[in-house]
Amino acid sequence: MSNFADLGIQVKGKSEQQKTRCPNCIKLGKENWKDNSLSINLKENIYNCHKCGWNGKIKQDKEMTIQYKRPEVKYMKSLTEDGKEYLLKRGITQEVIDNNKIVSTTDGKGIIFPYFKNGELINYKTRGIGNKSFMQSKDAEPLVYNYDACKGKEKIVICEGELDSLSWEVAKVTSHTSVNMGAPNVGDKNIDRKLECLNTCYDIFQNAKVVYIATDEDENGRNLQKELVRRFGADKCLLVDLKPFKDANEVLIAEGTESLLKRLKSASTPKVEGIFTISDVKTSMLDGFHNGQVRGTTTHIPSVDKAWTWRSGEVNIWTGYQNEGKSIFINQLATLKAALDGWRFGVFSPENMPITDFFNDIVEMYIGKSSDPYFRHQMGINEYEEAMDFVQKHFFIIYPKKDFRLPTLFERAEYLVRTKGINSLIIDPYNTVHHRMKAGEREDLYISRFMSELKRFALDHSVSVNLVAHQVTPMKDEQGRYYKPDVNRIKGGGTFADKADNVMFIWRPDRGLDYSSTNVTFGSQKIKKQKLVGTPQEVCNIDFDVKEQRYYFNGVTPFVKVDEKRRGGSI
Repeated sequence: MSNFADLGIQVKGKSEQQKTRCPNCIKLGKENWKDNSLSINLKENIYNCHKCGWNGKIKQDKEMTIQYKRPEVKYMKSLTEDGKEYLLKRGITQEVIDNNKIVSTTDGKGIIFPYFKNGELINYKTRGIGNKSFMQSKDAEPLVYNYDACKGKEKIVICEGELDSLSWEVAKVTSHTSVNMGAPNVGDKNIDRKLECLNTCYDIFQNAKVVYIATDEDENGRNLQKELVRRFGADKCLLVDLKPFKDANEVLIAEGTESLLKRLKSASTPKVEGIFTISDVKTSMLDGFHNGQVRGTTTHIPSVDKAWTWRSGEVNIWTGYQNEGKSIFINQLATLKAALDGWRFGVFSPENMPITDFFNDIVEMYIGKSSDPYFRHQMGINEYEEAMDFVQKHFFIIYPKKDFRLPTLFERAEYLVRTKGINSLIIDPYNTVHHRMKAGEREDLYISRFMSELKRFALDHSVSVNLVAHQVTPMKDEQGRYYKPDVNRIKGGGTFADKADNVMFIWRPDRGLDYSSTNVTFGSQKIKKQKLVGTPQEVCNIDFDVKEQRYYFNGVTPFVKVDEKRRGGSI
C-alpha cells in the first residue's frame, strides 16, 4: 500500500502521532468499533490497533508528497511606528501585538502577521498599511492563523482575517483563528485551494466541541460561513451575528470588547434540525426571485445540457446494459467538470479496480492519449505527471477493505466532504455495495430505504450523488438490436426510478448486430425538476475513441476547452 487511505485509515491533519477508528475493527464488527483505538505515526508510517492487534507499515508515495518551504525572516524587521500606529487605531492593543509577534516588512510599508505551528514559523501574511494589499510567504504550508493557541481547545472562534481574529484576543478570547486567504468569492472555482488551510489544520476543528463562526457580514462572508458549517458539521457550529457592522474589528472599534463578548454569548445555531420556517430560507428565496433559482450547472457538452445538468443535493441514476460504457461516460463528465469547474469527486467503484487502472483511465481522458507504451501514441512523461497531479487534486477513491456497507461508504465520503470539499459522490455500481436487508424485508422496500439514504446524504452535504445501476438481461428486436434501456427495467425494480431525482441511460443500439460498434446514445428518461435541470430527451451521434478514452459528439471532442487550458498552463 502506498498510503494510509488505501487501507481505509482516516488521517486528520498533519500531526505525527494520531489516533483514529480502526478499519479492521469495523470490518470484524468489534464492540465499540467507533472508538479511536488505532494509533498511527505519520513520520514512521506505522499503524497499530490496541483492540484487535491489526498493525503494519506502509511505504508512502513520495512523488505525491507536497514539499513546503519555510519563510525567510530576512524580509522582516521590528514593527515600525507607522505599523504600530495603524494597529492601535484599529483597536489592537500593544499586549496583543507583542503576544502575536507582529512585525513589519523591511521597507516599512507593510505589516507582517506570522503564522506559527508548534512554535515554528510556518507561514506569514503581509498587509499594506492603510490599504488592502495582501501577500503570503511563497510556497509555504497553508495554515490557519494562531494555530498554537487553538490546539486542544474546546471552543474556537474562526474569522476571515487576521485583524478580526486579533480583535477577539483584545476581548480576552485567546482561542481565535482565521483562514489564511480570506473568504472565497461567490462562485469561485478555486474555493478548495483557498481553503486548503482547513485541510492542514483539520485536527484543531475536529477536536473542538464548539466552533464560533464570525465571518464578515457580506455576500462572500456568508458564503464562507456556509462552507465552514458544511465542513465542520452544523452540530458543532454557532453563528456570530456582527450586524450592522461588517466584521469583528469594526465592532471592536465602534462598540468595544463588551459588544464582542455579548455577540459571542448570543451566537445562534445554523438551524434546528428538522424544523424550518420561511425565515430560514428567506434570503435564498429572495435571491432566487431576483437572480433566478439554483439551476443545474453545465456538463460542458451543449447537447447533454439539454437533457441533464449537474445539480447539488440530487440523486442521479445511470443505467444501461453491462459493458455499454456507463462508467466511462460518467467518468468523462466528471473529468470535464473537474478540469473546467474545479469539482472534486469521491468514487466508490470496485469493478474498476485496481486503483491504478481507474486513475489511468482518468489520466488518459484528461490528456487524450494512451498511458501504455503498447500503443504508438503514448503520452510523454511530462504529460503523465501533469495528469497525475490533476487527478491527485480532484479524484479520491473510496475503498474500505472488505467493508462495502453503505454506512461505511458514507463515513468515508463525509470525511472527504469535510477535508477535501468534494462536490459529488459516485457509486459504481449498485450491486457492489454490501446490502443488509432486514429480516423479512422485501427488496423493493429495501431499495426505497437505500435511495432515501442516498437522498439524505446528498441534501445534508450539498453534493451530487450518482449511482450506476444495471439493466436486466437485454432482449433483441426483430432486426437483432437490443431494446432501448428503460427506467422500469433496472435490476431490482422500478423503485430506483421512483426515488431518484433523475434517471439517465447509456445505450449502444448496434451492439446486438456488431459487438465492436462504438456508436452510443445518451438519454434522460426522468428529470424531476425540468425547469432547473433539463428535459427528457436523447442525444445521438456519439462515438467512443478507445485510444483517447474519450467520447466524441457529432465528431467533436468536448475536451477542446480542456486541451486549450492545458496548453495555456491554466489548469
